[in-house]
Amino acid sequence: MNNFLENPNDGSLRFSDVEVRLAEFLKTFDPEPYKVHPSLYYFEENVFGEIVASLRNCKLPKHFLSYKDVLREKLIEKLGFSTQDLILCTDGIVYAKRFFAVEALGEGAERRACGLDPAGLEAYKQKFFPNELHVEKTLELLPYLVEEVLNFRKITPIKFKKLFITSFINLVDIIVLAYTDISDPKVVRGLSLYLLREVFDRLMLFIASDILFHFSNADRKAIEFLSFFSVNESIDAHGNRYKANPILDESNHAWNITTIRSTLLQHKKAKQAVYDKKNALISIKTKLEGFKLDQQEYALQKAKINEQWSNIEAVINGIHKTLRKIQESEDEEVRFNEDGEEKVFPRKVLITRLFKKEDKLLSERTKCQKAIDEIEQRIANKQKDIDIWEKKYAENQEVLAAFEAKGHPMDKQYERIQRALAKTLASR
Repeated sequence: MNNFLENPNDGSLRFSDVEVRLAEFLKTFDPEPYKVHPSLYYFEENVFGEIVASLRNCKLPKHFLSYKDVLREKLIEKLGFSTQDLILCTDGIVYAKRFFAVEALGEGAERRACGLDPAGLEAYKQKFFPNELHVEKTLELLPYLVEEVLNFRKITPIKFKKLFITSFINLVDIIVLAYTDISDPKVVRGLSLYLLREVFDRLMLFIASDILFHFSNADRKAIEFLSFFSVNESIDAHGNRYKANPILDESNHAWNITTIRSTLLQHKKAKQAVYDKKNALISIKTKLEGFKLDQQEYALQKAKINEQWSNIEAVINGIHKTLRKIQESEDEEVRFNEDGEEKVFPRKVLITRLFKKEDKLLSERTKCQKAIDEIEQRIANKQKDIDIWEKKYAENQEVLAAFEAKGHPMDKQYERIQRALAKTLASR
């Protein structure tokens, strides 16, 4: 494999060349060291690092949406997987899960979870999956499953209905095998089915939401997918006829692509209104924080000028003290410390010099005081702005909170469609 890549970054690799080399690699590749259970292989993606790099640097045929589709197809061939099995390419890990059949004993409800005692399965759940860990891990892997296997761009609704149950079971099997020390296939499957029942509705709602999102954005494949569900008989591109398969909500109201599109459009506008309110709130907060920063800057400026004012005042007070001493003395010559050096001055000369220095300092103090007054006015004005915008922020925050708490009527309509589609997709 060391020479698998000739020019990985020049974009000149041809898919046919990469495919040949991929076949050569897989011909000698032994997957057995990566088998963590008779039904599960666990590959770190760096095992296929050079393959992935090559696939990313060549133009893929249109029927492959990403390099993962190519890798999955080739691994399916290598491992002899069927449509019931699962190849899942996540970030950094490739799972290869072989579906295994387990005999279920009993009848009706007794057959659930392979006929195993619910109390025992609940004990396993509490032991290995505290704090709903199984839910967290299932929802982490679900987007990969939807993107790679249950993707409306790749499969028809008919194919979806054939694949989704075994895909879900394989997905939860992976989690059970990864987070428990259970090896008995029947117990693995029983626990998987027990856990799957808890998350099943959330999985279906996620898939429905994904389809509706792309449908609302006029995705052609999403439109084609939803068009299959109709109150009337439908005919596909190959002329195959399908009986009516409407999307029915809990009130038995049938939804079609026209009514769904209209509702989603209104829901999208309602959501946009919420986003606009949130963005407006962010803008107000940004402006408010800007005012507060300005005020802090003014306060720092005032502190510096106050310090200058205090220093000047201290010097003036020193001059006044010196003048009083001179006036109390009858000596014609006076010793005075000027700039750190003691000098002898004629009494009248020193008095004149001190008065001149005082005048200069008084002028500087007046300038400082004027600057302080101006800054205090700016601080006061800025505080008015802060008060106005804090009130505006609080009002907008209250409006948004009330809006979100109450919800929009279109939210309920959207959720109704989402549940109806999830239920329709799940019906077999």
